[in-house]
Amino acid sequence: MFYGWVIVGLAFVVQFIAVGSMMQCFPVFLLPLTEEFGIGRAQGALPPVAMMLSGIVFSPLIGMAISRFPIRNVMLAGALAMALGFYALSQATTFWQIVLAYGLAGPPAMGAMGSIACNSLIVNWFERQRSLALGLAMIGMSISGAIMIPAATWGLETWGWRGVYKFFAIIPLGLMPLIAWLVVNRPEDLGLAADGDAPAEVGRSAFESAPAAPSSLRALLGTPTLWLIGAACGLSFFGALAVMNHGIAFAIDRGIDPMRAAGMLSAISVGAATGKLAFGWLADRLGEKGAFKVALTFQFFALLGLATLSGYAALVAASGLFGLGLGGIAPLQVALLARSFRGGDFSRALGLIAPLMIPFQIAGPPLAGWIFDRQGSYDLAIWIFMASTLASGFVISFLRLPDAGKPTPQAE
Repeated sequence: MFYGWVIVGLAFVVQFIAVGSMMQCFPVFLLPLTEEFGIGRAQGALPPVAMMLSGIVFSPLIGMAISRFPIRNVMLAGALAMALGFYALSQATTFWQIVLAYGLAGPPAMGAMGSIACNSLIVNWFERQRSLALGLAMIGMSISGAIMIPAATWGLETWGWRGVYKFFAIIPLGLMPLIAWLVVNRPEDLGLAADGDAPAEVGRSAFESAPAAPSSLRALLGTPTLWLIGAACGLSFFGALAVMNHGIAFAIDRGIDPMRAAGMLSAISVGAATGKLAFGWLADRLGEKGAFKVALTFQFFALLGLATLSGYAALVAASGLFGLGLGGIAPLQVALLARSFRGGDFSRALGLIAPLMIPFQIAGPPLAGWIFDRQGSYDLAIWIFMASTLASGFVISFLRLPDAGKPTPQAE
């Protein structure tokens, strides 16, 4: 078996843990934290926002570290930071400590152990089968929601929120030996070629066209492609974090009990898992831009359903459709970057795009909470997120991609 699929399996597991515990499970803690510290939902939604804001600093640094050091070492550092962060959360006595812990531990967990590191590994190991490999690895992020959200909800009722955070602190420590044993930067390190091709074919792979040294950050930031992908993805994710963070509260407000409310978020996760595979396949037929627009269409009509439907089954169906579109955007974003940036430029571009998207992403959860605190409803927020989805489709229309195998010319 081609060792690249071992890398995909490891990325699946790592992202399952990192994204599931750090991001997807936060909605489970939203109401308990607001009750514990006597705050409103707008303030209660700040921890993920703090994580996104600090990512403006951390993500480019992680991208630079991956382009210079063994990815194994970067991932091990991220796992340690994640464990320390969750232990700090379990010991917090004031809400600002919760916000600080998410802000300091979140980006290393999500980037150094999660998306930036794992996606860089897969792009190194695959060329022709890249979209499929990315989709398979990213399913870990989605399946984690379907499994960890109900499990965390049960743990919350059994151990309390501090007990769940303590348990989350143990998991990344258990992953560290697996990371140290299995992570290999590139197929060349094992005498292999991308996609499992014969070693004699390495000369025709994308690695030969990679630049000898990564472009400067200034050159990468001068590339319009980076900004267009960042804006389009940022607008598409504007409502995503808000829907996830406020989803359980949204359902409870409609008279749905907490465990069934968690089922709505699980439907998003299952839909996202399906989307990661389906849109990898669709991108090979419609191209990345065409598949991106289809994903946005699913998101738009799903939000419309959340705004207008009331029955539990209908809301679960709308949640699943939203996840399907959202799941497609994640691997398509990486595929668009991988098409445009080669070699060490890819990991740097992946680190740089996070700060470009973050201004859009961080606005969603507090905006939804602020609207609810004043109107007693999330309806206006959902209509605003629908508008941002349309804007994302408009922006992506201006993107011009290079031919396969030909990187975008860099700014001088």
